[in-house]
Amino acid sequence: MLIRKIIAYFLIPCLLLVWPHKSHGEEPTPNSAAAKLDGAKRIVFLGDSITQGGDYVTDFECALLANGCKVEVLNIGLGSETVSDLTEEENSGHLKAHHFARPAVSERLERALNAIKPDLLIVCYGMNDGSTLPRNENGTKRFAEATTTLRETALKSGVKKVVLCTPPVRDDKGNAALKFHDENLARYSEWLLSKRADGWEVVDIHGPMRKALDTGRAKDPGYVLAADGIHPGREGHWIMAREILTQFLDLNVVDTQNAEALYPANGAEIRKLINQRMRLRFEAWMTKIGHKRPGVAGGPEAKSGSTIEQGEKMVEAITQQIEKLSSSQP
Repeated sequence: MLIRKIIAYFLIPCLLLVWPHKSHGEEPTPNSAAAKLDGAKRIVFLGDSITQGGDYVTDFECALLANGCKVEVLNIGLGSETVSDLTEEENSGHLKAHHFARPAVSERLERALNAIKPDLLIVCYGMNDGSTLPRNENGTKRFAEATTTLRETALKSGVKKVVLCTPPVRDDKGNAALKFHDENLARYSEWLLSKRADGWEVVDIHGPMRKALDTGRAKDPGYVLAADGIHPGREGHWIMAREILTQFLDLNVVDTQNAEALYPANGAEIRKLINQRMRLRFEAWMTKIGHKRPGVAGGPEAKSGSTIEQGEKMVEAITQQIEKLSSSQP
């Protein structure tokens, strides 16, 4: 009897995650989300500055925890990074403006995979590629080839599953000179979505964000998802997290306004702690992996940083606070 109670205590919360909600009168299919997680114990997010900013990654982890699943979620997004390898000429503009060339994920990908050994990899690139690659099908082809290489490299390294996200929206705010950027992103998104036919796991972020932006602007001409047109605020990040949760894991969060609302109580404090934990782990893992972008932990000018062991000691205290607040839910 005691063993049964113990099993029920740990198993039932996770069934909230793996048993999707009914849709259009259909009966839920048990274990569909569990099959997609494929027993993952470590999930890694890879991308550019939007991923490094990390609000949608924090929101994603909040949803997992709210549904009773304690999976380690790591964020190793890197600002300015491209999935494509840019030429020296293509990189010259960024070098002149920011005094460093855009890094390419190919430079650090194998190191990161070998060090972290993720079970599940969630990838979101395109924003920096879309501003730099040729504004035609040749640019789309290069984005496609680079993305395919990333996916194949990850799977060969032992990653069980790779989830590719279409890029967020580039809001030109009526500036015709910037219109090409989102046109590129739309082409990249169309190509990514076409790969579903080949069995790829692809989450569409671009489409829902475009719909939300257009709908909001129709009501209010000053409405934005990103103040600078590129980096989404909290609302935009929640849309990104929501689409991964609904399209990939079949979680019913469509009517949830933000990650804090996933919890009956203490939602804001839990999310704040999860975000703190994510940033501690980010610094430690980026320091271990190393990369070529200045100004970020692990960059070329970095002399030292927190080790994984040091980071996890600080993480442990935060995790205890998260568990205490989570266990006190009504």
